Amino acid sequence: MNEPSASIEAAFAHYRDGRLADAIEIAEQALRSDADNAGALHLLGLAAAAVGRPGDAVSYYAKALLSAPAAAEIHTDLAAAYLTLGAAEDARAQAGRAAALDPGLGPAHYNLGNALFALGDAAAAAAAFQDALQTEPGNDAFWSNHLFALNFSASATPEKIFQRNRAWGEMAEAEAGKVSVPPVSEAEGPLRLAYYLPELDSHVTPRFLEPVLRAHDLDAFQVRIYGSHSGAGGAPSFVPEGIAWVDAGGLTEAQLARRMRADAVHILIHPCTFKARYRRLLSHRPAPVQMAAINLVSTTGLRATDYLLTDAFVDPPGASEQFYIEELIRLPAFNTYRIPEAAPDVGPLPAAANGFVTFGSFNNPAKLSPGTVLAWTEILRAVPESRLFLKHRALDDADVAARLLSQFTGAGIDAGRILMEGFTADGAAYLDVYNRIDMALDPFPFGGGTTSYEALWMGVPVLSLTGKTFMGRLTAALMGRLALAEWTAADESGYVNSAVALAADLDALAGLRAGLRERARTSLFDGAAFTRSLEAACQDVWRRYLENR
Repeated sequence: MNEPSASIEAAFAHYRDGRLADAIEIAEQALRSDADNAGALHLLGLAAAAVGRPGDAVSYYAKALLSAPAAAEIHTDLAAAYLTLGAAEDARAQAGRAAALDPGLGPAHYNLGNALFALGDAAAAAAAFQDALQTEPGNDAFWSNHLFALNFSASATPEKIFQRNRAWGEMAEAEAGKVSVPPVSEAEGPLRLAYYLPELDSHVTPRFLEPVLRAHDLDAFQVRIYGSHSGAGGAPSFVPEGIAWVDAGGLTEAQLARRMRADAVHILIHPCTFKARYRRLLSHRPAPVQMAAINLVSTTGLRATDYLLTDAFVDPPGASEQFYIEELIRLPAFNTYRIPEAAPDVGPLPAAANGFVTFGSFNNPAKLSPGTVLAWTEILRAVPESRLFLKHRALDDADVAARLLSQFTGAGIDAGRILMEGFTADGAAYLDVYNRIDMALDPFPFGGGTTSYEALWMGVPVLSLTGKTFMGRLTAALMGRLALAEWTAADESGYVNSAVALAADLDALAGLRAGLRERARTSLFDGAAFTRSLEAACQDVWRRYLENR
């Protein structure tokens, strides 16, 4: 590609400063004299993407590449547009080309990782994100996706997950600088708790947190939520009366930490540390006591996180402490979940009418590791005429669906036995799909969270392989709390054998299905019981803090 003219450089400067109209005007003027000006076309593609027109962006980028086929940045931006459109395979091809053209271009590796993750190859995605970090070691987006993808990778050991999270934590701590613990001016009165919910409408944390908020003892605790969402800034509907909402939109982590210090928060409970970039607030020490809880996947990697809430099954005493920088507090349960009030009734066992068993998984295809697919293939071989129903929004991408299907057909499973379905917008209609499956299969090493809770509410038991990592033990912990230990397996052969044996007893499946919702209601979905244990833990750590300060 020829060197861009001064006018195109000026247009890009306008774009970076957010002056889209000025940038577009210069680019369009350049195209009037040179219809193939790659720089101008690239800029118009960026502008189209910025205003939510990824299809137009693809057209501009593709035309730009006709004049500048070796322009790595354009290939990279084209990959990003394809990802927005849900065309993961096209994104992979473009990002791979960009990375080959310019191995030092971090966003190329980053988009390659995002495409690979969307296609279900978590191990390769984690490696691509690590390649991105080689180019920009301090890039938080690269770190966040790398650490998240590691949890999905069958090759990532608990030791590696800890080490990589700690490496990120050391970087975040260095950037935050030395931060003192906020002083406590008073110890009397209600204990002041704070929850932090950034970008709350982009993840499922409110489903876990709402029953806690509704069960808090507001005589003993003063509760605030500091959060942000895409709405008008008011409190979201799941925040009950009596709990204060503080709009944190637009505040940096340092500014929000100062606000929390000014509000004299005693304990910060961070309920969504599953993304590294959400954790940075902890490094600024906004509260004397800080804990990670509720929706997490690993250690936070930050010394400023004093505690992490888990349970004795997810993190067995004496066998897991070395994988956390935090002190572990083992509650009777690691979290709870909002009862889906709009859920339809639990239907009869589908196999009774179908004449065959339907296994199912509504998990992200990125969780379907090679070992998971192999085990499910063996189950289908061992249970004649059975079906496997896979449902997730990612399956709306034809490339993702085709790639996944090929893994089964390549192993000799007839394509007609694999049922796939994409996104269902209506919540009740989505849950009603569970009435079409007899039993759910949990993927490994990263098992289900929301999908396991929802399956159980809909009367569908979940077979799980008890793994070695935090995310590999969650569903097994749920089944244990339901006193259904036979639905957990210690290894892959046991997982396959259990699936075959459980599927063979339709009467037992039907009986379990009929009573599973009520069984779950009084255990897994008992938000009040979970909240009492959380509050007791908060009171205990606060007492310890006051004694030791």
